[in-house]
Amino acid sequence: MRAVLAMIAVAALTAAVACESNADEQIPATAPPSRHAAMREALTSDARGLSFDGGDWLEDLGDAPFYGLAWLSRRAADGPLPAEDAARLDASLARARVLLASDLLNGDLQEKVMAALGVIEHVAAVHDRGDSPDVVAVDAFLDRLDHLVMGLGDYLAGVEDASWAVRTYGPTAVTALVALVHAQYALYVDNAFTHDHLARAVSLEQTITDRALTDLSDASSGRSARAYATGPDRAGIDLYPNVAMILLEGRLFRITKNETYRLQARSLYGAIQALKLSDVPARYESPYAAVSLGAKTRDVATLSSQNYLALALMVLFEITGDVKFSDEADRVLDAIETMRGPWCLAQVHTEKCAPACTTGQACVTTSCTADRCTTGLLHHVVDGRLANATDPTLFCSGCNLQALYVIGYRRALAGEPF
Repeated sequence: MRAVLAMIAVAALTAAVACESNADEQIPATAPPSRHAAMREALTSDARGLSFDGGDWLEDLGDAPFYGLAWLSRRAADGPLPAEDAARLDASLARARVLLASDLLNGDLQEKVMAALGVIEHVAAVHDRGDSPDVVAVDAFLDRLDHLVMGLGDYLAGVEDASWAVRTYGPTAVTALVALVHAQYALYVDNAFTHDHLARAVSLEQTITDRALTDLSDASSGRSARAYATGPDRAGIDLYPNVAMILLEGRLFRITKNETYRLQARSLYGAIQALKLSDVPARYESPYAAVSLGAKTRDVATLSSQNYLALALMVLFEITGDVKFSDEADRVLDAIETMRGPWCLAQVHTEKCAPACTTGQACVTTSCTADRCTTGLLHHVVDGRLANATDPTLFCSGCNLQALYVIGYRRALAGEPF
C-alpha cells in the first residue's frame, strides 16, 4: 500500500507544478507583533491549576493530548520550562505514547488521534530524527487508523453511534482532522514515508470534497455559499467543517504550493462570513452546539470552535501574507479573552464516588478531594451570556490548552517566543 500511495503522491506533486504559486513568496509569512501577552500569562497561570494526573488533564474533553503536549513542547523549544511545566511535559508525552500504542477500538479514538498530532508537534519541536521511536510509533498508529478509515470509504459518515466526536462535530470535520494528521506529518517529519502521508492527505481531501462540498445556506443570516457540509443531508453552513478544511487546505498548499488549495482556503473564509456575529471583537456562530446548549438566538459560540477559527485564520495568513487574516485572528482572540470566568471542580466533575463526597468536596475520577474554585476560559457564550453551572458544559481544560497553543502559534508567526 505504501508503494501505491507514494506513486499517488508523485502524481499529485507533478500535477501541482502546472499551478504553483510564486516561488519567491515567503511562506510562512511573518505577522505583525502579537498583542495578547497579558492573556497568555493569565491562561498560563490558570493552566497550572488544572487537574493533572498521570499525564492526563482531567477536565479536557479529549483535546489535551494534542494541545497540552504541543504547547509545552513548543515552549520548551524556546527555553527551559519551570520545573512543574517540565514535569507535565514529560508525563503528557509518556501518556501520548501509551495512547498511540493502545487498541483503536477501546477507549476514546478522538483522544488517540489528538495524541498523534501532539507527538508530531513534539517531534518537530525537538527536531527529532525521522526514524526515532516516536516517529515509528506515529507511523504504526496511522497505519492502523488508515485501515479503519479506508474500511469506511475514507469518509466517516454512519459511525455517529460509535463516536461522540463524529456525533458532535460531524463526519466532515472529523475526517478532515484525520487528513490533517497526515498533512502535519508530511510538513514536520522528513523520512522515507513523508510522501506516503502527503499522498494520504491529498486523497482524503479529494474524498471529503467529493462527498461534502456543496451549495449551502444559513437560515439565520439568509446567506448562501459553496462550503463543506457538516455531513450528508445537512444543508446549513457550520463553522467546524469549514475551519477544519481551511486548516487542511492551508497545510496542503504550504507543502505542495498547488494554488488550488490556497484558492479553496480563501473561498471557505468567504463562506463562513455568513456565521459572523460581531467584528470588534470577532465572534462567529457555532450552529452545531445550538440545540445542546438550548440557545434561543443565533448568538452561540463555543470556545473550541473559536480556537480552531483563530488557528485557521493564522494558517490563511501564513500562506497568503494578507494581514487581514492575522488582524481577524487577533480580533477572534479578543473575543476569546472575554470568555474568562470562574469555575469549580464540583461544577465540572460529574463522577459519583462511593462513599459520596461531603459538602465542600468534589468527586474527581474515583476520589473525593477538596472542592477548588479558580478561573479559566469557559466553554461557550450563549444568548449573550457566558456559560454557567446550569449548562450542560461549563469548562473544558483542553479548550484552554487549545487557546494557549493558538496564542503561541500567533506569537511564533511574529518571530516571538511561543
